[in-house]
Amino acid sequence: MSKIWSFMIIISIIIAFFIGNPDIIINSIMDSSKNAIENVITLAAMICFWSGIFNIFDKTSISKKFSKIFKIFFKKIFNTKELSDKAQEYMSMNISTNIIGIGNAATINGIKAMEEMQKNNKYVDKPSDNMTIFVLLNTASLQLIPTNMIAMRAIYGSTDPSSIVIPVWIVTFLSLISGIISIKILNKKIR
Repeated sequence: MSKIWSFMIIISIIIAFFIGNPDIIINSIMDSSKNAIENVITLAAMICFWSGIFNIFDKTSISKKFSKIFKIFFKKIFNTKELSDKAQEYMSMNISTNIIGIGNAATINGIKAMEEMQKNNKYVDKPSDNMTIFVLLNTASLQLIPTNMIAMRAIYGSTDPSSIVIPVWIVTFLSLISGIISIKILNKKIR
């Protein structure tokens, strides 16, 4: 992919020089760099805020309450005999973060959950079924409030940044259901 992008950039620069508009490339590079920095700062601030909130949850009993809420869900999808209480806490915090649409902030709890699951993994060199299902939940996570996308749309001047909420619900629900069915079938065939 990097070769394709490099080729496209080089061709664009060559064409711009032949047409006689090299300043367009320089202006475009400067504008794109400025936009990239602004986006990173905006999203980093949001990630820091939510990571701090979930860190507070982890230090108090709120993470245990989240875990209790998700236990019913976990019993239907995961083999809970192989999940420690701490793994379930981290998983519930991760899923909660994904549900409110800030998947980048969910990474910390996701890594901690995987480390906890690895402690009870009977396969040394392969992920357990619980681990594969958890990765799927992170990849095709249900998002009730797509915070990152709403923020990006607001940054770029959308007149109605939250208009994507219902389509996001439909797409993430369908991808989650089809993913869970697929991973269950694949885990049975592989094992």
